[in-house]
Order: sequence, then C-alpha cells, then structure tokens
Amino acid sequence: METSETGITRREFLGLAGGLMILVSVPRAMMEVAEGAAPAEDINAWLLIAPDNSVTVFSGKVELGQGIRTSFAQMVAEELTVPFSSVEMIMGDTDSVPPDGGTYGSLSTRTVGRRIMAAAAQARQILTDMAAEKWGVKPADLVVTDGRISLAKDPTKSVTLGELTQGERITHTLPAEPTLLPVSEHKVIGKPLPRVDGPAIVTGAEKFVGDLRVPGMLYGVVLYPPSFGARLVSIDSAEAQRLPGVVATVREDEFVGVVAERQDVAAQARDLIKATWQETRHPAQGSLYDDLRASGAPDGTVVNDASVPTALASAARSFKQTYRTSFLAHAPIEPHVALVSVTADGATVWVSAQTPFPHRDAVARALGLAAPQVHVFVPRVGGGFGGKENPSLAVMAARLSRAVKRPVLLALSRAEELTWDLFKPAALIDVRSGVDAAGRVQAWDCDIYNCGARGAEPPYGFPKHIRTLRCNSPLAQGSWRGLGGSANTLAIECHMDEMASELGVDAVEFRLRHLDNNPRLAKTVQAVAAKYGWKPRRAPTGQGVGFACAVDSGSCVAEIAEIDLDRSTGVLRVRRVIAAMESGLVINRDGITNQMEGAITMGLGMVLREAVRYENGKILTDSFAAYRIPTIKDAPAIETVLVDNPTHPPEGAGEPPLFPIAAAVVNAFFDASGKRVRQIPLLPETVLAALKA
Repeated sequence: METSETGITRREFLGLAGGLMILVSVPRAMMEVAEGAAPAEDINAWLLIAPDNSVTVFSGKVELGQGIRTSFAQMVAEELTVPFSSVEMIMGDTDSVPPDGGTYGSLSTRTVGRRIMAAAAQARQILTDMAAEKWGVKPADLVVTDGRISLAKDPTKSVTLGELTQGERITHTLPAEPTLLPVSEHKVIGKPLPRVDGPAIVTGAEKFVGDLRVPGMLYGVVLYPPSFGARLVSIDSAEAQRLPGVVATVREDEFVGVVAERQDVAAQARDLIKATWQETRHPAQGSLYDDLRASGAPDGTVVNDASVPTALASAARSFKQTYRTSFLAHAPIEPHVALVSVTADGATVWVSAQTPFPHRDAVARALGLAAPQVHVFVPRVGGGFGGKENPSLAVMAARLSRAVKRPVLLALSRAEELTWDLFKPAALIDVRSGVDAAGRVQAWDCDIYNCGARGAEPPYGFPKHIRTLRCNSPLAQGSWRGLGGSANTLAIECHMDEMASELGVDAVEFRLRHLDNNPRLAKTVQAVAAKYGWKPRRAPTGQGVGFACAVDSGSCVAEIAEIDLDRSTGVLRVRRVIAAMESGLVINRDGITNQMEGAITMGLGMVLREAVRYENGKILTDSFAAYRIPTIKDAPAIETVLVDNPTHPPEGAGEPPLFPIAAAVVNAFFDASGKRVRQIPLLPETVLAALKA
C-alpha cells in the first residue's frame, strides 16, 4: 500500500512507539461512519503528542473552505496550552486517518471537533498526573502553561508535555468528558486567527486535484447520453480510435469513456464516436409542481401534536398558503475531479470529495478489491455544498485507469458539472395555521413535498403537525447545503410574516411572542433587531425591509434584509443584510463571520436568480451564462453579530446562516410592494407579474 503525502500509513501510525496518543471516539448516534465501523463507538480521530512537543491530529474530516483545519488546531492548542503553530492537522487521507462518514451537515465542529478538544484536555490531565507522580506531589500543585508542566511554587522545576512520555508509547481512549479549561483562561479559542491555508490559496500555491501530475498520467472523458435515462444501443468508435494521441476507448455496459494523451484529444475523440441511444419521454418543467403533488406519497411525520385538528377547527382566524422553490445546482467553482491509478496491488485515488471513506468503498466495489487496497487522498476542495458526496466520478476514473493500466485524470467540464451532478430538490410546501382571538398561533399544519424534514419544524412554541411526502422527481436529486432547510424556512418565515401583517402585528414582536420555548433564538432575534435599530412596524411600509430567523445544527440565526426595487424592470437588489448568529462557544471569530457571509451570499442566488431549467430530459442551464450564481458585485453590505454563549458547546455554523435569507428577502419584497410572492427565485418577470397582480 502506498503511503500518503504525510509519509505515514494508518498501520504505521498504530505502530508508532513514542508519545502520548489519544483515540477519540464519537458515539454513532452523533454521526454516520464508513462501512466496517465498530457497532457501538468508532475511533473518529487520533491525537498524538510527540516527545518533541509537537502535536498531530488525524481526522477523516476534510477542508472544504469552512476553516476546520484552522479551528480544530485552535481547539487542541488551547487545551494543551501549546503554540498554535505546533499543531498539525492530517485530514481526509484514508491510509492515515480513522474512518469517517464524510464532511457534511455542519457536523464537523459539533461532533469530531468537540471530541478532539476533549481529547486534548484529557491528554493534559494524563500528563499532569504523570508529572505529579514523578515528582511526588499532587496534581493540584502543578500548572500547565505554554506546553510545559511546572510546580506552581517553583516554576524552575518544569517539563514539556512531550518530554514526559520519555519516548514510550502511551495510548488512551477518550473516556467520559474531561474537564475543559475555563473560558476565562482561553488564549487561542475565540480569537480571529488567520487560516493556515490562506496564504497558499491567495498566492495560487494550493494544490487541487486538477493541479496534480503523476508519471504516466493520461486524460479521460466520458460519453454521456443525450438526455436523462437514455439507454445505449450501440457505438462505433473506430474513427475515434484512429485519432492520434488516443490510447483507448472503453465500454463497460452503459459506461463509455475515452483515454488520451491530452484532454482536448480525448474530448475530440469522444465527439467522433457514433452512438445510438434509446431515449424516453420526460415531463415538462411547466407541470413540475402539479406532478410533485400528484405523485406525493407519505414519507414520514416530523411532529404530531394531537391538539392541532381541534385547534385549527376552532381558530379565531385561519391562514392557508403554498410555497414553492426550484431545482438548484451546486455550481462549485472547482468541478468534480478525480485522478486514479490502478495497479496490480490496488488503487490510489486523489479526488475532490466530501466523503473519502465512502469514495474508497465505492471504488473498491467497482474494482472487486478489498477496501484497504484502495487509498483515497482528498487535497484542498474547491467547494462542495453537498455535491461532492457522490463517488461516481471516482468510480468512472478507476474504470478507465484499470482499462489502460495507467493513471487517468477525469474532470467534468462546466457543462457536465451543471448537467450530471445531482440537484437540490424542488419543493412544494402547504401550510395551514390558526390563531386565537389574542393573536397567538394555536396550530400549525404542514405538508412538505419532495424536500424532506430538515428545518421543517418551526422553532416556535405552538402545536404542530408536519408530514413529509416523497415524490417522483424529473431530475436526479441529492444533498445541497442544508438539504431542504432553506425551502422549509422560506415557508415557515414567510407564513409567519403573512400572519403578522394580517393581524397588524410587528414581524419581530410576533416571533418573540412565540419564543418562550427557545430563549437562545429569542436572544438572537433581539440582537439582530438591536443592531439594525428595528422599530415596531406593520408591513408593508414601503421601505423594503424583511426579517426571518431559524434554528439549525444547534445554532440560532436571525437576519434582516433591505432591498431596492425597480418597478419598471422588476429587478430586485439586496443592498444590506444584518445577520446575528448564536452558535455556542466561538472557536474562530473570523471563520464564523466568513461562513455567515458566504452562506448569505449563496442564499441570495437561491432567492434572486438561480433555477435549473430543463426540457425533454435535457438541462438548459449548462453554463454560468445561463445559470447565474452571485458574484462579488452582487454581494450586499453584510453586517454580522456573533451572540456570545461561551458556556454552550460549539455548534455548526456552515449551513444555518443560509436558512433565513430567502425568506427575509421575500418578506422585504412584500414590505416594499405590498404584494406577496410565494415562489422563488424572484426573477424580474416574476416580480413584474406580482406587481401587476
């Protein structure tokens, strides 16, 4: 088995003979793990303190731009009191790290991150006990600072953490939660430390998969069908094979690929293949929401308070609306890329992925290998958003490499990325609600078609009955940042806004009167209102200001959006967003701020312009000219507020800020125009139609 770029295999790591090693276990209930994991608890990370006082953390999580390479190191440095620069992170290398299900769902910090931090605290306690025994004193007589343990009354008597191991192998598994350092003593956590990978990214020195070159490497392309679901009948590749530079055309069942000495030659040869396809009929995009409703079948119940039917029937006032969202593409700047080298001993895979171990297992199955024979390494990933969980590209690259017995680089073009990736599900959400004579919500009844349960339950303290329905989708669907949470939040927060306006109640006050059950969110709502200088109002005011909030991944978020509306063209521009988030203990203030700004900007694409268009089984939005993601010139002024809650463990921060922004913008449109729109994106033609209604 080849070694990774770290120069160490997992087998070699387990045989290391020096330093203190803490095995970090995360309960299975907290996160998914890869195939073959232990049935109860799995070792999800290793922490090693070497005799030279350097610290290495091994984790199956990968760096996608969320900054965990930096924040994980901060957590370890803090609890061990060592310099931040002395902590090295080894991530996403299946030969050097323990199994992990993948990096998604804002889980990294709130699962593995917390446990790594606890492991560092455990290591500090273990070494303190060792020093106390060595010197014949009590642990309470010792202090740990700057990676050294000293006698409190005689600082000249000290030893580094690493020196205490005396080169011996000392292994512990993290037990019950150890005692963490008090927040008042934090010197690294909570600070806006620069990202460790920042200089390499901004200077262009960072290596992505597409930058890699290995001896003997060839380039591959795939022959995709002319429409979704088309079946290959026959191919004639003779002309393609005669093209100079073509190494092979490969067909395995429905899979057809070309391997050549150059990328352009491979693409040219693919165009020369004469293929016959059997295509199928596809539903029209215009009937999408009718088709979703017609095909909806019960999938699950999110919550079922028994009082809802009676409360709805007896409500002083009732409300009923339907909300719709479109299919969306992931559209990462870096498309899917995989470089695979299959040899007689196994396979090495470099891939832009969120799920190294599931990728390893998928390639192993495709090649008929045992999982340990496949080594997956994930370098820096240029954006994933849920789209890089699918291992199909790595499997195709492995097939091509096996066929030619040389390494093959396979990269999707922009058109292929926007066509053959999985899409964020379109959503159809029916909401029925009822309020009493005092204007308090007494019942919430909801049917959610096609987008799932993430974020489906309103964070408010009224009775709810919420069901999800699975539907027949015309497009292949998959994870997208926050799953269905942004669509569900759109329905929740737009409906709350509609009720508040119809009842003549201020939008913020209406939320707060229903948040007795959630003081963390109430505090976050109050924080964003204070930052904005919110004054009680009844929408519409003509000012173009909208509010929305949400809870996800343990974090609370509240956002206010200001818009400019051109009534002649229908162009809506977001000029300012105020966002507050409470995510427990803040590890890196700049990191969380960056996540908030990025998520909000991505959400603006969802609400203003992004929508996958398709007809006859073909994607029409297959370029950035047709599928327009937000750019820097589209970004509004974004002001962020981090609501401190240091006694609460750190929570997920990558996805929650995305959830409320669409609803805040839609509510701002109503405030500006007095017209309700319940389907996004708010394209100019949609806005003009609403203004004329």
